Amino acid sequence: MKKLTVRTFVLLAALSFSICAAAFLCIRIALPYAGKSRSQRLLISETEKLVSALRITEKQNSEPLFTDFIRETGAFLFLLDSEQNPISPYTFEKTNGDIDNKNGLPFRFADSGEDYILITQYNSSRSDELTGAILGSIPFAAATAVILCLVGAWFFSKYTTQPIIRIGKIAGKMADLDFSWYCPDLRNDEIGMLSASINEMSDKLRTALDELNLHNRTLKDEIALEREREQRRMLFFSGVSHELKTPIAIVIGQLEGMQAGIGVYKDRERYLARSAEILRSLSSFIKEVLAVSHLDISDETEREAVNVSEEIRSLTEEYTDYAENNSITVTADIPNDITVYGDKKLIAKALGNIIGNAVAHTPDNGSVNIALTKENGTTLIVENSPAHISDEHLPRVFEAFYRADPSSEQGSGLGLYITRMIFEKYGVGYKIENTSDGVRFTVDFG
Repeated sequence: MKKLTVRTFVLLAALSFSICAAAFLCIRIALPYAGKSRSQRLLISETEKLVSALRITEKQNSEPLFTDFIRETGAFLFLLDSEQNPISPYTFEKTNGDIDNKNGLPFRFADSGEDYILITQYNSSRSDELTGAILGSIPFAAATAVILCLVGAWFFSKYTTQPIIRIGKIAGKMADLDFSWYCPDLRNDEIGMLSASINEMSDKLRTALDELNLHNRTLKDEIALEREREQRRMLFFSGVSHELKTPIAIVIGQLEGMQAGIGVYKDRERYLARSAEILRSLSSFIKEVLAVSHLDISDETEREAVNVSEEIRSLTEEYTDYAENNSITVTADIPNDITVYGDKKLIAKALGNIIGNAVAHTPDNGSVNIALTKENGTTLIVENSPAHISDEHLPRVFEAFYRADPSSEQGSGLGLYITRMIFEKYGVGYKIENTSDGVRFTVDFG
């Protein structure tokens, strides 16, 4: 049994016993006096009624009035004649005795001119019997009251405390972050209001906890993403240092050889030209590295309307001369005024990498087909043939510094990596795949 229920039961039982004891004590003390006082007041009223009735009754018919009065009131009745002598109220003959007529009421019968005095005295025997009967029933009434008090205190304590105990248990569940419990005590009193408040608080805490868990998961994802980005940066700059080391070493060796004038390096004009060519490729490579660094660090996602039709036409014209020198056919199907949203320079950079990569990796007498459509969204398809990327290289073409042909010195290995970063920055879909006779690059601007 819960402590609150026991305490409430004991308190209510003690209070009920106190009230019952006080009531029984009042009855025991006040009942005799109250009964006597009431009987005396009633006797006076009945006496006046009797006198009024005698005054309109003939003398010979008065006996029933006296008899009924004595039976109803239980009082002593005396009658005095005009000479103050006591007489019988039934025979009207003189009797012995000395009677005080101070409180007597005079009257005359309806058929007599003689004066009489009616005297009544209170008889306590009847009220004493009633008082004794009532006082005698007190033990039974007390026993009944005790039982009723105990039963009533028990039910009231259970009715009052059980909802509070339930609310306490549910609050304990809430403290353990279990919000699957609800208070069922939806009543129109304060306990019902408390239950409703607990339920409302449970809903709000559950919502707040769900939001907090969501934020925590988001934060964990962001932390994991940042770790991945940091690892990617380390790998990237490790690759940068590796890519820079060889050409710089070559240039230094050539310059030192030319300074010393030894061997083939006596032909200074030739090796100066080769050193300049290497440095120019390094300059282009450094620009690519700076572009990657800017994309990786910047969180800006500025969006503006970019006329992608004009950008693709301009890039197609830019690579046409190179394609013609290698007998490569470039065809373009570009509708007018198709726009996408993003940074104009970055979009142009990504598109230039795709088209330039397609032209650069197309054999002589091959073809590059460029098609821009807007049906279920804006889609760009760049396909070059004949060409093929082996299955082992295809999943890695978007990695930094990755070249399908390691011996090739063409490109920095960052073009498709930069393209990937730009498209992911703006949520643009992309994929590269082999076709039956070539390689297809698909861009889904959405």
